Amino acid sequence: MIVAVAAGLAAAVFTAPAGSAAWCSGSVSVAKARTSVGKVVRVKARVASAYYARASNGSPTFIDLQFAYPDSRRLTLVIWRENRGNFPSAPERMFRRGTLVCVRGVVGRYGGAAQIEVSAWNAPGRLIR
Repeated sequence: MIVAVAAGLAAAVFTAPAGSAAWCSGSVSVAKARTSVGKVVRVKARVASAYYARASNGSPTFIDLQFAYPDSRRLTLVIWRENRGNFPSAPERMFRRGTLVCVRGVVGRYGGAAQIEVSAWNAPGRLIR
C-alpha cells in the first residue's frame, strides 16, 4: 500500500494515484527533514511503527517514519484525537509497518524528535498544499 500525507494548515492524507511515479516528487530524506525544523518539507519514507496513545494527554496517534520510537533518528507523524474521525479507519491500522508514505508539512520538534502534525484523510490524487 502506498499512502501520501500532507500536513500543515490544511493537513490531509490520500492514497497515491495508480501508476503515478512522481506522486512525491521533490521529497527529502527523513535525515534531511530532521534538520529542517520550522520549514515546510516533503518526505517520502516507510512506516517503522504506529501507536495510538489513547491514555495520553490529547490521545495522539504516533506514526514513526524510517525508525521506530525511541530512536531519535525517526520522523514522527502526530494525529491528535480530535482528528481521528477524519480518517476512514484507525490511523494506526492504516499506516502499518512498511507502508510507504509521503508527508508535506512544517517540521517541529518535541522531546528530541522531529515531527509533523497530520489532521485529515483526503480523496485519492489530491494533495492539499
